Amino acid sequence: MEIARVALRRRGKGWGVEVTLEGGGVRRYRYGSEAQARYFAAVFELGPSWLPPVSRRRRSRAGASSAGRAAGGPA
Repeated sequence: MEIARVALRRRGKGWGVEVTLEGGGVRRYRYGSEAQARYFAAVFELGPSWLPPVSRRRRSRAGASSAGRAAGGPA
């Protein structure tokens, strides 16, 4: 697996690394801090023999938990 390009990007509240493969595929990874993203961008630039699975977006449960508390009311 050959890596053609590695790009560091600011994504909302986090950071992302976009890895473009020689065959045209793209893998995107999300990180919570700029330091983490820069570290992994450097690792990907070295051309590892395999790439980890892509990041999955987690669903926010903040809205659901606050709605549940509001519906229940004080006991």
